[in-house]
Amino acid sequence: MLSACASNEPKKNEPLPVTVAPTEPPPKPPESRAAQISNGVDPSNSSLTAVERHFADGLAKYDEGNFIESIRIFKDPSFERAWPELRQRALKYLAFSYCVSGYPAPCKKAFVEILRIEPNFELASAERGHPLWGPIFQEAKMDAGKTTK
Repeated sequence: MLSACASNEPKKNEPLPVTVAPTEPPPKPPESRAAQISNGVDPSNSSLTAVERHFADGLAKYDEGNFIESIRIFKDPSFERAWPELRQRALKYLAFSYCVSGYPAPCKKAFVEILRIEPNFELASAERGHPLWGPIFQEAKMDAGKTTK
């Protein structure tokens, strides 16, 4: 009977039990500002520069399969004045667009330009194995290696 009178409330100096719900670690932030730009960027987003919005537009055209329009956008001189990582990303998608459109020489030229900006530039593993631009990128790396030695 005494147990029926017992209270579940903590005694005065007894700490309250803490229940911690399992949480997932927060997602890693993108590596850089350039990595945060995607084709879903809101053009009215005032925190983005004009060149960032232009890049997002080019990426959207690329993702839609409109490679000729993405070439037009990524060839825009505004990317020549962009910071190096955004310039590299624009050149990479320019190269990809040229390759899938059947223009291997300008594709290679865009890769060579990336390697001038960043000699240690590498494609992601999935990109390296692509049958169209993977071999052209390797050629560009070999050519860039010959000119830098």
